[in-house]
Amino acid sequence: MVGVSVLTIRNLQKKYGQHEVLKGVELHIKQGDVLGFVGANGAGKTTTLHCITGLVEQDDGEIMINHVPKSHEITYKKQFYFIPDTIQVFKNISAYTWINYVLTLYGKEDEEKLDSLIKAFGMENSIYKSMGTYSYGMLHKMALITAFTISPPILIMDEPLNGLDPLAVVTFKNYLKEYVESGGTVLFSTHLLDVAEKICKSIALLKDGEIQLHESLEKLLQEGNLEMVFMEKQAYEA
Repeated sequence: MVGVSVLTIRNLQKKYGQHEVLKGVELHIKQGDVLGFVGANGAGKTTTLHCITGLVEQDDGEIMINHVPKSHEITYKKQFYFIPDTIQVFKNISAYTWINYVLTLYGKEDEEKLDSLIKAFGMENSIYKSMGTYSYGMLHKMALITAFTISPPILIMDEPLNGLDPLAVVTFKNYLKEYVESGGTVLFSTHLLDVAEKICKSIALLKDGEIQLHESLEKLLQEGNLEMVFMEKQAYEA
């Protein structure tokens, strides 16, 4: 059941030089939601995620998670876990060492859950290997294992299914469902509308640096499939 607001964004603005990428983004995500963040290439989806997670500083606007403002850095950052599209790692250490280090930063320790996730994602034979040997898909599995072990109030992901094999996609969906049912909230950007249609509870469309649409998936699908709705809302410039 979708409940109280977890992520609040007000008047988020960001420009690079003279190029205004975000022009006052307004977004509210409630507990238990799985929100698909969609938009054309260059719409500002990744910039928005980077502003939320602190990888980029906004020029103006307010961001809060669980009523904790972004300025309260340590407390704020413990409210989420972010999986970027491109995962940067220390290549000479094992994934197991890295995951346990990240868990300590969040004050989490759940060996049983961690072991269960490692097995579920088929990483038993590679989890102790250095991450420099990992493929793109293996890095995403490692990040998902970390995210679901931490189980923070909100998971923020940029194209989370990239590089995953079909079995890992099914595993991801199962754990995502379990995470949300236990009170978690999800924000993820994707350009794959069929994926969004299968996973999301709501959709936010970013165009020209502003949120043009934020609606429940159920209501949107009354108008047709998500691809039709997306095109009808003129997400792409003619």
